[in-house]
Amino acid sequence: MEVDTWEASVHAATQAVDELHQYNRDTGQCGHSFTLPIAPGREATIPVWSGRAEWLRQLRHHVTHTATGQAALTTHSISVERLMAVAAVHARFATSSTGRGVSASRQLLAHHAGVSLSVVNRARRVLKALRMGFELERGRTLRTHEYMAAELHHGGQQHQAASVWALSSPKHVVDATPPPPHPARRGRRTRGARRLTRHNVRRQRPTRSATATDPQATSADTLSPSTYVPHQYLSLRSTHQRARARHRESTRQPRPIELQKAAATLVANAPGLLDQRHIGRICDVLEQAGIDTTRWTGHDIAHTLDRDTAQRGWTWPAPADIAAPVGLLRWRLTQINWTGPSPSELRRTADTARRRDQASRRTAIAHRNATQATPEQRHAALAAIRRTLHQARQRRVDLR
Repeated sequence: MEVDTWEASVHAATQAVDELHQYNRDTGQCGHSFTLPIAPGREATIPVWSGRAEWLRQLRHHVTHTATGQAALTTHSISVERLMAVAAVHARFATSSTGRGVSASRQLLAHHAGVSLSVVNRARRVLKALRMGFELERGRTLRTHEYMAAELHHGGQQHQAASVWALSSPKHVVDATPPPPHPARRGRRTRGARRLTRHNVRRQRPTRSATATDPQATSADTLSPSTYVPHQYLSLRSTHQRARARHRESTRQPRPIELQKAAATLVANAPGLLDQRHIGRICDVLEQAGIDTTRWTGHDIAHTLDRDTAQRGWTWPAPADIAAPVGLLRWRLTQINWTGPSPSELRRTADTARRRDQASRRTAIAHRNATQATPEQRHAALAAIRRTLHQARQRRVDLR
């Protein structure tokens, strides 16, 4: 009888453990913590995002160029820089294909973003208002079976679970965001067009009979300038490609001198991060980031990058650990708002205010000196006071 009871207890315990394992598999548990399960059908109503970098670009454009985004920033009292810092951390923890599965705690998000918990809360409210972030499950205390499933999942005790978020790219945001700029790649299209043309012409080279009947068709190379190639032997696509390539080469304008100076100064201030051989690509990266180099100098860009890195609690990697310096620079520039005043402009504004204050003080000192009494005026005033006092004493003596 006792054996039957023991076997029944073991069977019940084994079945309970198997059910917990199945519960973890059904809810898609992964990582080092237990994630709250999502209600069935909840994610089906939320559009997926457009990708990590594109979602961040859409968010920055929406809060800097639309009245709805700017109103959301004002309502929830958060700056663009702090919003983008929190959004970048959310995007880092999201599933790359869908934008789902952001289950990191607020403390962890605040640590990686270099902000406070209050800033994380305000940034989430902005994402909710713009419908670019959805709270699928609110963080709470785990229930009994969830607590046991969490311990079975990662082997530790877990009593609380963080909220689960999904990042989204709604249609109205996607439609309102302009496409990213693509710098023209010089020479590649032209060479590709020439290869395509050569392939088409050689494949459709005139036959011997055509050579005999056409006095201009010879056995010379079909790409020779002196050789006539009939129009039907050239593909329309290759002709258009060659025309577009010639047009690009003829209309290519030199980069603005301010852009070149900013890139060169940035390279000089960050020799471990950037390579001198990539100076042209650095110019393209600065243009793609939307930085107005007539206001932002290379010193301003380097100073802002260092300050943003320190505020986030990050450190620059060693030069030997940077495999793609230009790619790292491009990503870092997307994390900063470059639409505000530059350090140079702020410094000029402060200098102007300081010179105005100095001029005001000099004017006040000059006015004080101009209205100051001369020695003769002071002697005359003292003499008048003495006379008045003497007359008063004399009246008192007469009254006695």
